[in-house]
Amino acid sequence: MWQNTAMKRLNRILVLALAMVLLAAGLGLAACGDKGSKTKAKKAAGVLRDYYYTTWQAPSPDWEVRKVGVTKDNVVTVSAKISTKGLSKEIMKRSKLEQMQIARMACPAIGDKIWSSVDKEQPVGISLSGSAGHIINARCMKPD
Repeated sequence: MWQNTAMKRLNRILVLALAMVLLAAGLGLAACGDKGSKTKAKKAAGVLRDYYYTTWQAPSPDWEVRKVGVTKDNVVTVSAKISTKGLSKEIMKRSKLEQMQIARMACPAIGDKIWSSVDKEQPVGISLSGSAGHIINARCMKPD
């Protein structure tokens, strides 16, 4: 009987210790971010802004890039819009996964040379909207 109680107490202590270690590791990873990430994000946004306004080929004439900016989390966000009501409605009928795949059509291709100018660790996302408002956000796939 005393062994059962002792084992339960030991298990609780181990679980608590493991939780504390995981919490400390998570906080440590969050705190060790790159101090230059805001600078890197701004640089990437500038490079991508040039790309979108000079080189990017829209999937169809209904697509346009409105803005390339940096969020407070240092994510470069490309605001893309579908300008026609019919296409916007068709996209809205799709599943979230399909909507994300459609939004990624606004990303530079994985093999595109623009990625050599963007830091490998820099997140780049698409914020897709339509005639009725926001549709979905998606992260661009980048080369390894």
